Amino acid sequence: MKSEVTAAEQVQSTTTFSPSGGVTARAEPCPRPNDDESAAKYLFKLSHDVILSLDRVGNILCINQRGVQLSGYSETELRGANVFELLLFPEDRQIARAMLADVLAGEAREYEVRWKTKNGRIVHFDGATVPRLSDAGEFLSTLCTLRDVTERKCAEERLRKSEEKYRDLIEISPDAIYVVDADGVCVLGNRAGAELAGIPENKLVGTPVTDTYLPEERNVFRERLQQLKTGGTLRFERNFVRKNGDIVPVEVSVTAIRGGYFQAILRDISERKRSEALLAGEKRLLEMIATGVGLKEILNTLCLIIEEQRDGTLASVLLLNADGVHLDCIAGPSLPKEWAQQMENLPIGPCAGSCGTAAYRRSPVIVSDIASDPLWDVPAHRSSALKHGLRASWSSPVLSSAGKVFGTFCMYYRETRSPNSRDLELIDLATDLVRIAIERDRAEGALRASEQVARGQVEALTYSLDVLATAPAPDKFLGQMLSTIGRLLGAQSVILWLLDESNDALVLRAWAEGTNFAMGDPEHPFIKNPSSWKEDPGLRELFFSGAPVACEDVEHDPFTSNDLREYLKAGGTKKFLRIPTLVGGRVKGFIGIRHGERPPYRPEEIELAQALAHQAMLAIQLNEFAEQSRQAAVLEERNRMARDIHDTLAQGFTGVIVQLESAEDAMACCRRKEANEHLRRASELARRSLNEARRSVHALRPEALQRDNFWEALKGIVKNTTGGTNLHTRFELRGRLRRLSPVWQENLLHIGQEALTNALKHARPRNFETRLIFNSKAFRLELRDDGNGFRIKQRHDGLGLAGMRERAEQMGGTLKVASAHGKGTTIVVTVPYPPRDGFAVANNHESRPRRNDGFRAVGTVSV
Repeated sequence: MKSEVTAAEQVQSTTTFSPSGGVTARAEPCPRPNDDESAAKYLFKLSHDVILSLDRVGNILCINQRGVQLSGYSETELRGANVFELLLFPEDRQIARAMLADVLAGEAREYEVRWKTKNGRIVHFDGATVPRLSDAGEFLSTLCTLRDVTERKCAEERLRKSEEKYRDLIEISPDAIYVVDADGVCVLGNRAGAELAGIPENKLVGTPVTDTYLPEERNVFRERLQQLKTGGTLRFERNFVRKNGDIVPVEVSVTAIRGGYFQAILRDISERKRSEALLAGEKRLLEMIATGVGLKEILNTLCLIIEEQRDGTLASVLLLNADGVHLDCIAGPSLPKEWAQQMENLPIGPCAGSCGTAAYRRSPVIVSDIASDPLWDVPAHRSSALKHGLRASWSSPVLSSAGKVFGTFCMYYRETRSPNSRDLELIDLATDLVRIAIERDRAEGALRASEQVARGQVEALTYSLDVLATAPAPDKFLGQMLSTIGRLLGAQSVILWLLDESNDALVLRAWAEGTNFAMGDPEHPFIKNPSSWKEDPGLRELFFSGAPVACEDVEHDPFTSNDLREYLKAGGTKKFLRIPTLVGGRVKGFIGIRHGERPPYRPEEIELAQALAHQAMLAIQLNEFAEQSRQAAVLEERNRMARDIHDTLAQGFTGVIVQLESAEDAMACCRRKEANEHLRRASELARRSLNEARRSVHALRPEALQRDNFWEALKGIVKNTTGGTNLHTRFELRGRLRRLSPVWQENLLHIGQEALTNALKHARPRNFETRLIFNSKAFRLELRDDGNGFRIKQRHDGLGLAGMRERAEQMGGTLKVASAHGKGTTIVVTVPYPPRDGFAVANNHESRPRRNDGFRAVGTVSV
């Protein structure tokens, strides 16, 4: 072909495809075609590119085989056809015509164009067009070369779609994603990455990743990039520095990708770290609670843990005061001290700020704006909070397991703020931990108080017994007991008052000041007027209810009489305890315990005072019982001596009289020998009775029991007393004779003697029968005579029968008497056997218990 384009032509305008698929123009120089006709034809035929020639309006003048092949049309169909109408993609036609106009003007063009083939397939081309001009410069035709780039365009489209999909994926990811180059500069990032960095998304590209590292950790970043150059993935945690300087803990996964780039995925783990810190803090608090750390330290630690969970939090814990009206600040490490004092001054109520209202309502109170919330409509309280920069306050009451208000937990903020669900969960957790700590502390306090009460009781009881063992004078004893109470309770003085029920007046029983025992102050109102206690409301209540009375403020206590108030104030008394003294459930008086300045009385102290008062009354009663026991012992000894003298002298004298009367009868009948025998027996009985009387005075065993067992001794006494008389005696033993205790033997012997004496003195019997019966569960002594008898209904219970009855009761047995005029008298003593480990004695002086001896048989006698 002959070239019609000169080499001197300037840079020509060409066309390229825009991203939207259209044709765009660009300027590039175009070389002049070769004039060699044969070479052009050869190239036209063999070229793998499409070569065609167009006229002025775009009709195809000629086209090579490659063009025919790609178009899907025959060469006949193509020749003369308009390329714009037949092949060009509709969207490319306008730009292609503009390109043709440039060529008509003598300019060469490069461009991108799309064909729509006969079968509908789209073919992409990179093309170049030059004009063919005559020697005169007239337009002849347009020569076009088109290179098929369909595969490249499809690959580019796939890549474009892949990139768009990747961008869509990273954009919707909640994690921050960055693509950085080998120098650590960000070349791509998502919205979450921009938010994490704290910069606009359009400024993320070009940002050095090292800016997000702490200065001391930047060298680690370089080391990690070096490790990744060999491939693989690194996972680690680090602190991410935001644009504003805030530090965020993140979990990082970095992977090497194609082209020498690195993809980093960062996940904000602030919540996880806070949860881990909260869990560790909770564990630490529970350990502190379990090991008995002080409550104040535990609650201050809790406040610091909560403050670490939420930026800007100022936590505090208030405990309900003993007055039930005010709150005491026990923990608030970050709150101003002046504000803590202000909280303590405001009583709880329906409109008392956040904490006071929460304690009053027993439900959470959320105040997002202190300046406008009506619950803070207490001018001094609100102004103080605002003065210290407090703008929001969320308070939750701390309730015991039984629903009792312990106090409140509160979170303050220096900006108006409302809690989210996470904040509410945090408040609930903190409130529960405060409750556990308080309940554990109070349980330990109660245990310590219980131990103190127990120790006080043991000490007081031990001291009481020690004092009683020394048998001091009663007044000294009481003084020592009150001194012990005063020492254990740290009192100024301890006074015991007893009520004289005969005149309803108080009587001073003992007064102790420290270790000094005083007689009492004559100026005391109750000493000056013992009945003036009735004017004291507190004492009236004490005697009515029997409950302790604690006065915490003598100056203003409405239950203290004016006279007593002035007296106590003059002595420096600020408060006192009154503990009722009870005997058999009745108030017999009270113990007054006076104190100067001291903390309020705790329940355990009052309990200890009650216990000590009970111990004092117990000691007093023991002292009184000891005196009563001593008097009873004296009386018992007198009765014993009376019984023994009766059973020895009276019974002996009866025997003497019987023998003397028999001697008198014998002498009257001139039976001198018989009379002498009766006189000898009378003399012998008199000597024995005298000896027995002496032994009774010294509480010794009867002489008869020293020689024989009870049964033999009784038979001997009966025989000696009745020998030589007309009285016929009979003895019978049934069962196996068992060993009885010395006391029982003595009692049975004296009962037998008394029965014989009564018969000889009053009944004049002809026969006297003695029977001893042992069976499986008890033994029985029966004494019978056939004398005159007496009427049971008449009173015959003199010293003799009374003594027999007492002796039977001492053995745990019974005594029955059956008698009638003219029918004689029967006395039956029935005694059950003692336990197996009872007393066992032989015919000796032993009186101690022998284990497992039981009641051994010693023989059977029948007379």
